[in-house]
Amino acid sequence: MAEQLATYYDVLRVDRTASPDGIRRAYRKLAQQYHPDKMPGNANAGRAMAAVNKAYEVLSDAQQRAEHDRWIRQSQSRPAPLEPVKQQTKWQRSWPWYLLFATISFTLCAWLATTVGSAKAAVPARITTVQASR
Repeated sequence: MAEQLATYYDVLRVDRTASPDGIRRAYRKLAQQYHPDKMPGNANAGRAMAAVNKAYEVLSDAQQRAEHDRWIRQSQSRPAPLEPVKQQTKWQRSWPWYLLFATISFTLCAWLATTVGSAKAAVPARITTVQASR
């Protein structure tokens, strides 16, 4: 199966069926945990807080949340990407022609052998003249 998508639900660590109140509680908990003032000197705290803020912004608005849910469904139903087509070598591209040529050659040789063989049987043997009769 395809790898799991990272969604705003995963950022806030809530279930997709979470109520607006549950989303607000999860946001407040993560905001206290990752606030840059609580973690001085940590460069990742600002990025984590920005991700938490964006997730709450989307999931707290009903219209944006519906759009996000639609995006999740579409990305999960999308088929897996196809494997790239491997480049064929010259032999792999042209082997049917070699096979056709070999079949025609074999058939032609077999036909000639039977035709020449039946032609020899139809022609009488050469009469050799005897030198003494002259």
